[in-house]
Amino acid sequence: MRILHVAECAGGVERYLQMLTPRLKARNIKQTLVCSRTFTPSKFEECVDELYISSMRQTFSPSAVAKIILEVRKQIQETDPDIIYCHSSFGGVYGRIAALGLGHKVIYNPHG
Repeated sequence: MRILHVAECAGGVERYLQMLTPRLKARNIKQTLVCSRTFTPSKFEECVDELYISSMRQTFSPSAVAKIILEVRKQIQETDPDIIYCHSSFGGVYGRIAALGLGHKVIYNPHG
């Protein structure tokens, strides 16, 4: 099984992923993390198989949102995950829109 995590907001989401990803790895689940620059990549080196730092951020600019969605969609297509796991508000929006029409299962966790 392969899971692609989409996360924009670090903080509590980053701590949650630090607890979750090693447990999934122990069950031989392949994981890719697509996250914003607010994350600390070194915290996930041992836990995920692939890590992509994206330009993802909180914005309401239509052009910026479109660019981020295309970036996330590219990672979905390259990874071809069984599950797309979207974390928090903006990560949820970007991941769910990026996945439209691709036929992947999507899980959204609002956290907070």
